[in-house]
Amino acid sequence: MQTKVLLIPIILLMIISSKDSIAQDSPSITKNSPVKTIWDIPHKTVWQKCMWVHRSIAFGITKERPVKYDTAYIKSYYKRLVITLPISTRFLKFSLIDLKSGSKLTFVPNIDYGIGISVSSRWASFIINTGIEVFNDGADIKGETKYHDYQLNLYSRKITTDLFVQHYSGFYIKNSKSFSDYASKKPYAVRADVNASNIGVSSYYIVNHKKFSYGNSFAFVEQQKKSSGSLLLGFYYFYFNASGKPSLVSFPFRSNFDTLSFIRNSNIQNVGLNLGYIYTLVFLKKCYTTASLVQGFGGEKEVYKRDDNSTYRQLLGGSGKLNVRLALGYDNGRYFIGTMGMFDYFLFPGKSDLNFDYSFGKFMVYIGYRFSILKTERKLLHHLKLIDY
Repeated sequence: MQTKVLLIPIILLMIISSKDSIAQDSPSITKNSPVKTIWDIPHKTVWQKCMWVHRSIAFGITKERPVKYDTAYIKSYYKRLVITLPISTRFLKFSLIDLKSGSKLTFVPNIDYGIGISVSSRWASFIINTGIEVFNDGADIKGETKYHDYQLNLYSRKITTDLFVQHYSGFYIKNSKSFSDYASKKPYAVRADVNASNIGVSSYYIVNHKKFSYGNSFAFVEQQKKSSGSLLLGFYYFYFNASGKPSLVSFPFRSNFDTLSFIRNSNIQNVGLNLGYIYTLVFLKKCYTTASLVQGFGGEKEVYKRDDNSTYRQLLGGSGKLNVRLALGYDNGRYFIGTMGMFDYFLFPGKSDLNFDYSFGKFMVYIGYRFSILKTERKLLHHLKLIDY
């Protein structure tokens, strides 16, 4: 894991800084003869031909582009390497609800807070976990949760897309003591056999993309200079699975549930449209707070397998998805600090005897810095006499 942490920033640094390295093979490419197309990049010698594809890609990434936003509202840091050190946590939890009896079991993972490294670029933002835990409740209280949680956020000027791949194994029942049949001295019933997975995509079109920056609060590649907001339009698709042996409803809770709720395995597919609004308030010039609320409208396909091997299938409309994003930070251009959270809640309509509600998201506090890689390398190459400007 430490090797990955070291390699990824180095690779990104090399890609971003490749624009200036083009000049190393040819003294003729100077400030007076700029590279305007990929064909201006030297590609005569064997070495130049080997490096030509790499340098062409780097040129495409770093070349100057027409400004398509209002510079009075947004400042761009696309040509800087943005590194953030967050203390963060992620989660995936769900509830099984028996509509006949009104009983509910809430399954929650024993999550931890860990130190990571976040890398942000023109298009994407992701966190690399270092494996260093800051806070975690003991396994003797809430059991042990093993998980793989990948959340990738893709940002462009007009469209933002969130991708999720989550798998959690080992949960505890948060509301155990609300049942009179639960007589254990431990505060929670632990279910090491319960597994849950979530795979999905959610995308938004930013209507006011010329004056509003999504990257200000959630990728740190831009800075919102004046307060602004935008209507958000989009779509989503998610697949959720939860399973337990022999059932998600175990003793001593079974007497509170109808037998139709004794689910061994559940599969839910959810698809719909997003409609919402996001706003960033800028105050004291360098401070900001962002709030977003997006409502999803759609339908789902449910497939449940019970512990008696019977199967239930149904298509339902009217399901709801709620996305909430909050952020608060300080940004002076070079470094920034703050906190932010992204949360999704799925609330199903309850037209069958059984309901599954689930939610997922992430929360973090962070400090970050923007490195001027291109300027630093230009000075180094000039000092080494590899370029003449």
